Amino acid sequence: MDDIEADDSSVEERTNRELLEKPINLHFYKNDKGVHTEVFFAKSNRKCLKRIRDAMLLHNWQEAAVYYNSYIQTLEARNSITVHPMSSEILWRIGTEILRHLPNATAEDFNAVYEQLKNNGVKNFPKICLEHCFHLLLNGETEEAKRQLTIGESWRYGSFSIAQGDTKKLIRAYCGFLDYLNWCEKKSSTAGTDEASRNHEMHSYFRYASVTLKDVISQPGVWDPFVLSYINMLEFYNDEDGALQILENYAYNKDFPINPNAHVYLYQFLKRHNFPDDRLIGSLRILQSLVASHELMLDLCSLLVSSTLMSDLEEALTVSMDLLEFSSWKCDMKAWSCLLNIIKLLKQKKRKDVVLTEWAARRSLWFSFHFRIHFARIDVVENVSLLQIKSDVLKALGERFLEYRRYTANLKRKSESKAEECPVREKKERKVKTERMEKEEEKKKMKTKKSK
Repeated sequence: MDDIEADDSSVEERTNRELLEKPINLHFYKNDKGVHTEVFFAKSNRKCLKRIRDAMLLHNWQEAAVYYNSYIQTLEARNSITVHPMSSEILWRIGTEILRHLPNATAEDFNAVYEQLKNNGVKNFPKICLEHCFHLLLNGETEEAKRQLTIGESWRYGSFSIAQGDTKKLIRAYCGFLDYLNWCEKKSSTAGTDEASRNHEMHSYFRYASVTLKDVISQPGVWDPFVLSYINMLEFYNDEDGALQILENYAYNKDFPINPNAHVYLYQFLKRHNFPDDRLIGSLRILQSLVASHELMLDLCSLLVSSTLMSDLEEALTVSMDLLEFSSWKCDMKAWSCLLNIIKLLKQKKRKDVVLTEWAARRSLWFSFHFRIHFARIDVVENVSLLQIKSDVLKALGERFLEYRRYTANLKRKSESKAEECPVREKKERKVKTERMEKEEEKKKMKTKKSK
């Protein structure tokens, strides 16, 4: 048995050694004319990828690197532009992952992998340039990252460059974003606002960034980080009208895709610059129609409550109840407090019928979603305040759900009994303390008498 195990281990070591020394020889896969065929290329690729996967799962990074080189050789020998875009993306992600785990990998190794992959599957050249830029930014090489973006933006390859229009837009946007980062760096290095406004170098970065970003965000798309960057610069130079025009176009332009963040940015800008409540309510109403569970709905409720119109107060009731129908808000104290306050205000203004109408439409849902006995038992242990305020809401709605409110009543009785017991306990404790003090004094007197 020992001999057999020894033979097996030696065979395994020999095969592993052969895998490392001779991963895959591409010259084996030729047809009768000595030309590589698509079938053999596919077989070679599958073998390489399988062994790369197995090596990475076992964290054998050196072995994975060997097979990765074989895969690259396959693509280079193929010398074709028909590589699927997803295959190229998998390639550079595998390569960078292997390099991250190799102990002696350097920044030059990463750059070499990216440069090598740019020439394999030219359809992905701009995208790989963009990924290369991200890698360089993570390592603090801003200038080299800008150079890679410039290369990617100026890339041309016949009809393939036309198909890369969206990627080119993104590359151009990041070119402007890097100029914005340089502008931020120059701004932070100046002593004050007046001095910064006179800084010629800072103004040059502002011009570069503003021209690029304004051109990019004027085209339909989702450009959140670039819009915020441009708005930040415009606000710094007190161009509020220009910033408002950009944000309104980004939020209301029908050619742009629906983007809740655009309305969030517009609302935050209006709030920063003290616009009237009507403008704030208008922007939040659109946001509520898109994302009824957004955290800014509490702001909308407070704005509607502060309005003098009764219709706004009635709308606040609907908004608050819509908010509490999302699972992420069902245990939120602020949302329940807001609802309770709105119900009380409507009842004070003789609009109880509005409350009852809204409640009748939601009653069956809310009893199963909020007021089950199971939830009351949990709240008694985990969140007594939530149980109390939910019971108050039931009471304000005129519901006599005695089984649910019984838990709150029991809590009140316990708290009252504890309050009544406190004085009695204090008296008992005082009495015990005085008795102990008297006993100690008697013992001291006895000791003094004996000593005499």
